[in-house]
Amino acid sequence: MRKLIATICLVFLCSGSAFSSGFSIYEASVRANGVLGAFSAYADDASTIFYNPAGLGGLEGINITGGATIIAPRSSFRNLSPLAPTGQETKMQKQEFSVPNFYGSYQITDNLTAGIGVYAPFGLGTKWPEDWVKRGSAIETSIETIFVTPSVGYEFSDTGIGNIRIGAGLRIAAHGKVKLSRAVTSFSPEGTFALDGDLKEPAYGFNAGVQYQPTDKVTFGFTYRSEVTTEFEGDATFENLSVGFPSSAQGGAQITMPASYVVAVNVEPIKGLRTEIDYVWWGWSSYDELAIEFDQPIPALGGSTIVNERNYKDSWQLRFGAEYTELPVEGLTLRGGIAYDENPIRDRYVDPTLPDSDRWLFSGGLSYQVTDYLAVDASYIFIRAKQRKVTNTHEGGIDGVYTTYANLPGLGFTLNL
Repeated sequence: MRKLIATICLVFLCSGSAFSSGFSIYEASVRANGVLGAFSAYADDASTIFYNPAGLGGLEGINITGGATIIAPRSSFRNLSPLAPTGQETKMQKQEFSVPNFYGSYQITDNLTAGIGVYAPFGLGTKWPEDWVKRGSAIETSIETIFVTPSVGYEFSDTGIGNIRIGAGLRIAAHGKVKLSRAVTSFSPEGTFALDGDLKEPAYGFNAGVQYQPTDKVTFGFTYRSEVTTEFEGDATFENLSVGFPSSAQGGAQITMPASYVVAVNVEPIKGLRTEIDYVWWGWSSYDELAIEFDQPIPALGGSTIVNERNYKDSWQLRFGAEYTELPVEGLTLRGGIAYDENPIRDRYVDPTLPDSDRWLFSGGLSYQVTDYLAVDASYIFIRAKQRKVTNTHEGGIDGVYTTYANLPGLGFTLNL
């Protein structure tokens, strides 16, 4: 039954602010998607609020950008256990998720600009057949979150050593919702467990950044995102489980999401071509366990508080992107990118609520300047995760191999006034 609590823990975790793989969404801007988020040194629109708030110091007038990315994940599990035919493949049910974003900035003085961003750093889900071999770990998991980030940026433009920009923002987890269902296979007949949870109250953190531009051709960037402590609570229901379970209970958990930082450099090797490489680090080793507290003792679980072992490891991403403007079609900009993303979950803790794996990402994108003020942005990202073979997993999981990929088209706009 502690296996059930492990699943609850993982669902609460996925609802946090910054998961470097899995359910995180680094695709916070359609324009930046085209360069796979390699945007912390060069950020030239209001989405810099997410990537590096220092970039606000270089924006002029009023800048508004928004759009949405469709995330279409696909995953399958090939069984290697004796509980089902060896090699039997189960496909995760197809789902598509729309992830919106909106940013606006206003230049207060020649060197000072303020802005606000609204985006969804989490919003994915998994849904498996109700009768599949790992129904005891997960059937359906869904996650929704909304962050609001007011920010300010300032540029020191006459330093004698180049332009220096600094910026900071308040990261507010304003909305969060989770849903989980799974079978309880340790009883006969089998029962079911379901959880509906919400963010108890807004959670707060901050981000800060700096950009240094020694010449027009080179820009360095650094962004830091603080830990954010979130608290979730939800209603748990137990069906067809009469011994040792109430019909319903409430549970809650406090999760401290890890800090992260980005080191970036942007170079213009030839006229019209901007290239950037970003190194992104996540401090996930701070997440070693998670405690779930129920509002009443649950005899079958041995009490009202359960501590679950997670033992995550630090992870990193390396992102490269390029943008080219000197094209025969006036007003057209083309983008492309490639990235590698290391996941933080050790093999023995992988389960179908989050079948995570190291992954490669590839992107393409474009912008077309419709008028002097308005541009239309489009992007496409393909994600290919490495096959993940899991054996002897934590809490008695089932051996097998996960295969995952995803398609992410996006469409947006940028308005400069």
